[in-house]
Amino acid sequence: MLDGALVSEPTIEVDALGSITAIYGDAAAAPAELPRYDLGRRLLLPGLVNAHSHAFQRTIRGATHRRRAGDPSDFWSWREAMYGAAQGFDPEGLYRATKACYSEMLAAGITCVGEFHYLHHQVDGAPYDDPNELSRQIIRAASEVGVRLVLLEVFYRRAGAGKAPLPEQRRFCDRSVDAYLRRVDDLRSSGVVVGLAPHSIRAVAVDELRELADYARAHDLVVHAHVSEQPRENQECVAEHGKTPTAAFADAGCLDRPRRFTAVHAVHVDAGDRDHLGAQHVCACPTTEADLGDGIVPAIDHRRAGTTIALGSDSNAVIDLIQEARFLEMNERLRTGARICLAEGPGGLGIDLLGAATEAGASSLGQPALGRLACGRPFDAFTVDLDHRLLADVEQAHLVDALMLAGSAAPVDQVFVGGTRRR
Repeated sequence: MLDGALVSEPTIEVDALGSITAIYGDAAAAPAELPRYDLGRRLLLPGLVNAHSHAFQRTIRGATHRRRAGDPSDFWSWREAMYGAAQGFDPEGLYRATKACYSEMLAAGITCVGEFHYLHHQVDGAPYDDPNELSRQIIRAASEVGVRLVLLEVFYRRAGAGKAPLPEQRRFCDRSVDAYLRRVDDLRSSGVVVGLAPHSIRAVAVDELRELADYARAHDLVVHAHVSEQPRENQECVAEHGKTPTAAFADAGCLDRPRRFTAVHAVHVDAGDRDHLGAQHVCACPTTEADLGDGIVPAIDHRRAGTTIALGSDSNAVIDLIQEARFLEMNERLRTGARICLAEGPGGLGIDLLGAATEAGASSLGQPALGRLACGRPFDAFTVDLDHRLLADVEQAHLVDALMLAGSAAPVDQVFVGGTRRR
């Protein structure tokens, strides 16, 4: 798929920097001297962009599905299990866990990830000698695997209104906004692509949010935050601020710039919240939202308000953005009792769902050059084996619909990042 359209037998010219310099409609039109790399009988698609990941949470995959006496088996009990795992990482352990996670992402066609990173310090909350030690392990893992990284550096200060951090939250917390922004400055000065990530309205005070919004505006950084994932989050926010989490973020200035804020989840929202988010992004993570009992993202309602819907693998219990895209649509079918809910144009629903997993994620992460194969853009792409049993008998005109609505990442067999084959 090139520049949004299916082309039968194209030739793509890529320069030494990994950018697309020319696209020819068929092999015969390409210059004879052009070096050739034949992809074979495959569908070529733009690399997937994962807008929300907690890489370390992959290590508890399968470990939270047994009911214990007195355990409500809800989001909050899952959080306790996650907190327990978070205490066990030293820098090398975090690197290994992250590298394993990103390797699985690459194999699933993901070429760029937004890592919502909040594991910052030692278990007692004391900084490492390098305050960005754990952030650098994330960067190291991404570099070695070969995926692009946007480090969504999390600011986390409290356990809720008027509550000091819990002991198990101390390694998430910076001592002040200034200490956090010094870490961000250090990362940015070393060339890391960074976004600001106030964890949630329960973890950050409003005056701190305003400081973060001012810094993000001054340096044109994207802002991501967990928003209205659980009803209790909304209730506590209304009790503290007299308004919803979305409204609190808006009043603090986090939504002042169009398409520079991403509300992760935004499940339990009202019409006013959707209006606030109309010029922004929502990152849906359907597998995690189902796994944690969060609820269904009202994707149709968000889209009608003008919101761009991106996708994330979040807890990484499953790493497959093709399935996340399908679940986004299927959840809306269950919620509304209708079919073909998220189609926006005549090109087929699969094209629109692919857009959520590519261009929308790139926009959410402030990386507009990614997510589309076109001249002047990086050659970040993956191929789908058309002889794979999932697609072997599908007509060409229906391939994208079949992949996005009946498939998974299983047929992905080659992945390129910046013109270099990584798988």
